[in-house]
Amino acid sequence: MSFHLLSTTGDLANEDLVLIEDAPRGMGMKSYCMARGVRATPHYPDNAKIYLREENPGIKLSSLLGNTESYLIVSSAMRGVIEQHCQGLEIEYLAFTLYDHRKRVHSRDYCIVNPIGAFDCLDEAASGVKYGKQGSVVKVDKFVLDRNKIHFLPALFRADKEVTEYIVRDDLAQALRTSGFTNVLLEGLDVIG
Repeated sequence: MSFHLLSTTGDLANEDLVLIEDAPRGMGMKSYCMARGVRATPHYPDNAKIYLREENPGIKLSSLLGNTESYLIVSSAMRGVIEQHCQGLEIEYLAFTLYDHRKRVHSRDYCIVNPIGAFDCLDEAASGVKYGKQGSVVKVDKFVLDRNKIHFLPALFRADKEVTEYIVRDDLAQALRTSGFTNVLLEGLDVIG
């Protein structure tokens, strides 16, 4: 069984692509929820809106919208593939309207995918997990999965040592590749133990 790290920033070298740098308007202090696997629905605005910033002029839409908020933002087609592979999992799909640089509707086809919770799956030594004085994780050098912890991992999940990252099991990774989705960058992960 193999796993992949899914980039939420997308291809930063392609300046034509949309790059989102803000949470949906109205989330306020609760905007961290979607990046950390915390249930956001109670705080999520009814008519959520995200606006593109002038300093990032890209307007080209892709299957995965790159962003600096650590959100997994995908098109409705990509959402459909994720839903097929993640049936029965606790995941929020939070729709929003994307506005362009001139404050006009650019798309209503996207949502933030928020897998709730996280899994203990890393080999801490091989991953270089570093703890702070208060016992919280301050750094993960690289993601190396522990073979003894991967048997019941879902198709899409977060690692408990770094909840702002998304890990994809190989069956979902293959489905994303064969579907021809754009701006989907997957990095294979080592499994040891």
